[in-house]
Order: sequence, then C-alpha cells, then structure tokens
Amino acid sequence: MELLDIGFAILLCKVCISFLPIVLGIYFLAGPVESKRVIRNKICMALFGLNNAIPYAKFERGLRVVAMLLFIFGALASWILLFRNLLL
Repeated sequence: MELLDIGFAILLCKVCISFLPIVLGIYFLAGPVESKRVIRNKICMALFGLNNAIPYAKFERGLRVVAMLLFIFGALASWILLFRNLLL
C-alpha cells in the first residue's frame, strides 16, 4: 500500500488551485489597513522606487477588483476541477 496515492496528490493540487485564490481574495478584502499599506509600499517601491507613488484610495479600489477576480477564478476553478463531475 502506497503512502500517498497519485490520485490523492492530484486532488490536493486541484483543491489548492481552487481555494487558494478565494482565501487570498478574502485576505485582500478583509485584511487590516496596515497590511494593505505595507503591500502598497512594497509594490510602489518595486515599480517606481517611491513608497507613496499610488494613492491609497486608488490602490484599495484596485485591490478590491483583484479580490473579485480571484473570487471568480476560484469559483470557476472549483466548478471545473472539483464539482463538475459530481453535479452533472
């Protein structure tokens, strides 16, 4: 008996692809303001060399859009990879 079946490993990869974008989207929406500011500062420093190149209001709006896209991607991935065979 194998310790880790290949089918189980594939299932774990499918679950990670399906639910990690949803968790990341929840973090982007519900995360504290301080962590969002740290993310903004890191992105601004990497792209522009300044800490406050992007205004926080526009960055937060963009973060919400990215979170919604991650939700949609996670929902589609979970439907295609996990639930399609069960519900049809």
